[in-house]
Amino acid sequence: MKKPFLYLLCLLAPWVALAQNQTSEAVENTARLLAEEGFANVRAIETEDFTVFTIENDRFKIPAEGFAYAARLIESAGLDQSKPVKVIGTSHKVPELTLTYNNGAWSTTKRLDASWDAVRRQPKLNNSFAKVDIMIYPQVDLQNLIINQVYQSTWKLSPAIHVDLWPGARLTYQLVLPVFSDMHTSKDPYLIHPGFISLSQRFRDPWHLNIQGKVTIGQFSNDTAGIALETSYVFPNERFSVDAQLGLITTLAHFEGFIWKHAIEPIFRFNVGANYYNAALKTQFSLRAINFMRGDYGFKFEMVRHFRHCSIGFYAIKGHHIPPGIPWTWYNMTHSDAQGGYVTKTNGGFRFQIALPPYKMKRHGYIPRITTSGQIGMAYNANNEERYYYEYRTEVDDNIMTKNYYNPYYINSVLQETK
Repeated sequence: MKKPFLYLLCLLAPWVALAQNQTSEAVENTARLLAEEGFANVRAIETEDFTVFTIENDRFKIPAEGFAYAARLIESAGLDQSKPVKVIGTSHKVPELTLTYNNGAWSTTKRLDASWDAVRRQPKLNNSFAKVDIMIYPQVDLQNLIINQVYQSTWKLSPAIHVDLWPGARLTYQLVLPVFSDMHTSKDPYLIHPGFISLSQRFRDPWHLNIQGKVTIGQFSNDTAGIALETSYVFPNERFSVDAQLGLITTLAHFEGFIWKHAIEPIFRFNVGANYYNAALKTQFSLRAINFMRGDYGFKFEMVRHFRHCSIGFYAIKGHHIPPGIPWTWYNMTHSDAQGGYVTKTNGGFRFQIALPPYKMKRHGYIPRITTSGQIGMAYNANNEERYYYEYRTEVDDNIMTKNYYNPYYINSVLQETK
């Protein structure tokens, strides 16, 4: 009699487990509502311990505003209040953070827990795969290098096509359309040419250690191309973090029209930093050690204040340029120009990014969505430095504002402001 009873238990076990994780009608209706409101990659599941959703801000340009809107929908959805409700925000289907609604209050953390393991394999509503965005990036470049003219300028419109692929992957192709220029450069500023061309793969460690990053290959900013790894780790209190950019690039890669001109041998460049975020001031402080594009080395201090629709930052650089033929050593970094043969340079300035309206725009199926870029920005350096202390960006929308998008303290402040 024992064996038939054991066989019956084995047959019933999957159905018992399914009954324990039976998703209620309220949870299913909430998931459908989130998808109808423009959130992508919506998943949902209910267990004995929690209810969990995943959402991706496909409608809102500022993710924090999207999370705040989703929070209001979930609060009024009639869900079971006896257990926590968790919302996992994703970017290109890779989890970024966890918002928890418990006892009438929201909290945010970069950490993941069992809720992600429970929901990650659920079917997605409003899948973002193969959906296309055409974003118009306005660009303005200014320089002040001649006596008889205050500023020279170049004005460009640079539409970019962004396509979501498999989880974590995005393809970007940008075309630069010059509008006006009175700068005197060796490259013809009036030629239409490609800008960023990149394929990126985002990732997050599967052990919930809070390690994130992306690998990007393609044509980058500032006449560079190659492959780069960018990774970060957020410490448990989440005010402190470290990050690094490690790239194998060539610094002579650009388009003249549609002709790609590039160097043959790539070089290694690094950019590592330690960061502290002051939640009361909404300001991030960073100290970075950088091997810049032209071989100069140095340290960079940054202070960036984040508002709702703009970010403003100040920076200071102290570094060294080693002339050709002189090997770089720490001795050169700590001795005089005459002894070491290097040139010491300092610089500083400010930069800003401003979010461009419309701040939200709904997608209609698989029809390509045309809108303005997330932000427009500009940087100023006090010494009018043309050669040294240049970094590179691997994707067209990498900037000081987007790097703060999934900061849990920043998102908490927006949740409080929008109550």
